[in-house]
Amino acid sequence: MPAVEDTLTAAETALAEAVVKGEWYDAGGEPVRGGLLRRMLLGGFAWPGGEPDPRGIRLRNAELRGGLDLSEVETRLPLHLVDCRTSEPVLLTGAHLSTVDLSGLVGNNVVAVEARFDRALLLMGARLRAGTADGVLNLAGASVGSVVDVSGAHLISTHPEAPAFHGNNLVTGAGVFLNRGFRAEGGGPLGTIRLSGARIGGQLNLGGAWLVNADGPTLVGDYLCTRSNLMLNQGFHAEGRHENGTLRLVGAEIGGRFAGEDGHAFAAEPRDLVLNLGQVRVAGTVQLPASFTPGLVQLDGLTYTGVPRRTELAEWLDLLAHRTSHYASQPYLQLAEAHRAAGNERDVRRIHLARQRDLLRRGHLPPGGRLWHRVAGLTVGYGYRPAVALVWWAGVVALSVLLVAGIAGPAGLAVHIGQSGRCTLVEQVGLALNTATPLVKTDMQQRCQLDAAGAGGVLVAASWVLQALAWAFVTLFVAGFTGLVRKPG
Repeated sequence: MPAVEDTLTAAETALAEAVVKGEWYDAGGEPVRGGLLRRMLLGGFAWPGGEPDPRGIRLRNAELRGGLDLSEVETRLPLHLVDCRTSEPVLLTGAHLSTVDLSGLVGNNVVAVEARFDRALLLMGARLRAGTADGVLNLAGASVGSVVDVSGAHLISTHPEAPAFHGNNLVTGAGVFLNRGFRAEGGGPLGTIRLSGARIGGQLNLGGAWLVNADGPTLVGDYLCTRSNLMLNQGFHAEGRHENGTLRLVGAEIGGRFAGEDGHAFAAEPRDLVLNLGQVRVAGTVQLPASFTPGLVQLDGLTYTGVPRRTELAEWLDLLAHRTSHYASQPYLQLAEAHRAAGNERDVRRIHLARQRDLLRRGHLPPGGRLWHRVAGLTVGYGYRPAVALVWWAGVVALSVLLVAGIAGPAGLAVHIGQSGRCTLVEQVGLALNTATPLVKTDMQQRCQLDAAGAGGVLVAASWVLQALAWAFVTLFVAGFTGLVRKPG
């Protein structure tokens, strides 16, 4: 077979010379064969005037004729193909490479399934559009020693089931950057960006990204793990359509903070989830303002450190009560624990009251339990406002005084025991207090009583009802004060 270098074009010859010198070569739009680049990296190329410089191949502004197939290639030479274009795929599947820089690439797709990159993988500002089942940028199962930087790139998938960015089980030593004007479209029902099972050694940054999927979720990161922050901020925008969430991160572990300030996400159908953070663990704080989405969210199992930021407590409680798909106690308990750790005891009570109201409104309670829940809420604020029971008890005392001194006394039905004559006003008030104060008794009951004859019988029966209510409210106060009526779920 004749050596490829025997038939080099002028641009290819200049490239070979630049590689030996460790310099950049600008092809000025001239074609360079992808097969030649493969031969250079395999080590069988006859370099002019020496060996290739360790800085590797550094080519700018070239047409990659015939695409680039580096499948299964192993090399230590860095590869920089900046601002190049091709009408064929770039295939890196199974390759073991050093740094690969495809920034500014204009073409269809880059497939690097289970490839290994010892250093960085860069596609900053790339413009890729593809309609194949492999997707647009396919890094499934790949390993990258440093960063994956696709900031500013536009990835558009026209295949009904292929993602724009496929990163399931991707492993990186540093961050993944899909920010600063990054745009991804398409992907179908399985998602525009797929990062399920990925292990990211730094932050996952989608700040300012624009994600659109008319037929499915825009980000699927089930059991994703990041060592640092998850950034959905700085103008982040997502539009999708899926019942389990436009953004789905079930079971993910975020090693830093969850940042959603100035971000926005939407679902095409009002009944669909927008943000699914079920069972997500965030090592840092959660910054999720109410403006992030007007739609439904799933927060059951979400844990985090500190009080949620960039949102007021009232907004967070409204989110839990009215923009979650069902009642769950865990989000309230997590929020209460965060405020308790911050020393906000008044807010803790406020959160628990909101939780109990939500339980009454949407929770699963038996009929008897629902009735008791209503009573506990009205009388002692579910155990978090026991003083309310004292207010009710004070009302019973007032009614008792009105009954005895305001009705029975003027009607001549409050009489002395064993003596003739009516009870004095002081004696009538004392009798009323005996009825309405279960734990405090005066001797008025031995000196004065209600005449049960005739209409007085009705008043006697009413006094018994008031006495029962007094006992009930005092008991509820004690139970609420000691926490006996508080429920954890």
